[in-house]
Amino acid sequence: MPREKQGRPSDKQLEELLKILEKQGRKKWIERWKEHMAIPDNLNPLSAEKEEQEKILRYLLLRVLINQQARFEKVREMSIRISEEFTDILLSEPFKISEAELFKVFKDVAGNRGSLLYRVGALGGIKPISLFTYRFKAYEGFIRWLKENDLDFVDFIVEHLTREKPIGLFGILNAHPVLEAGWVGNDPKACRMFVNWIVFLFNEIWKFKLAGMEATLMIVDGHVGKVFCRTGLLEEVLYEKRRPYIIQASKMRPWVEEIVSKSERIPFYVDNGAFYLFEDGYCMDLNPSCGECPIGKMCKKYKKWTAYQMWEE
Repeated sequence: MPREKQGRPSDKQLEELLKILEKQGRKKWIERWKEHMAIPDNLNPLSAEKEEQEKILRYLLLRVLINQQARFEKVREMSIRISEEFTDILLSEPFKISEAELFKVFKDVAGNRGSLLYRVGALGGIKPISLFTYRFKAYEGFIRWLKENDLDFVDFIVEHLTREKPIGLFGILNAHPVLEAGWVGNDPKACRMFVNWIVFLFNEIWKFKLAGMEATLMIVDGHVGKVFCRTGLLEEVLYEKRRPYIIQASKMRPWVEEIVSKSERIPFYVDNGAFYLFEDGYCMDLNPSCGECPIGKMCKKYKKWTAYQMWEE
């Protein structure tokens, strides 16, 4: 695996960089969390009612499952469309939704080939509709499992989050005998994202303290990893052999987590702060706007590191 050493910021600069990322991440996440979660109009995430919170958790599980390897703007559209199309049956008895009805919604949003949602060229011959179907089936199977065991998802989360903390809850959801078929990889970013959303909702929105935000997880997608590489926060960079300078963010996640942990910053907000540098048009793969970037004056600007190539259709 190709790797390269590079200079790092001073300890003071490192702390300042992480402080800015955490501050930016917290501020913008609080402003945008409903948009990121793609909450449909028929659900109320601010409700203190357990029944409504149960619906939110179920909806978000489906949302993160279909999110993997997908275009985020289309995932939001797909999630909202499915929720509004099938309403409560989606959250209580999704196994009653016919494939014909489900596939119609899928093609309306993702196109006949599904390439508007999933990267066709990156799927190794798997059809996007097949990918979507097995992920929906993982969600459907989990809801059936809850029903068969007479469990509420809220109670399931409270029990495990109280006892296991976020990293333990991640392990349980990741290895669940039904859900595991829906995740991508051994350490899925989507599952980490879901756990973080749960911790945020319980702590910051529902005011039910289960685990502090300081216990949240790092996701570290390519754009977050790119920020840590370009700033020099990572002294050693791992990148792809066949595509020079395309970083391998997931393999560097433990290093990022260690840096953030030592700083005692909130991982979830640091992660989001780094991601927003891409989402807000600063730290782009090509032609980054360093002069306007919130950390532009401190970043060492190793601009050669990039997150992804253009998607293939």
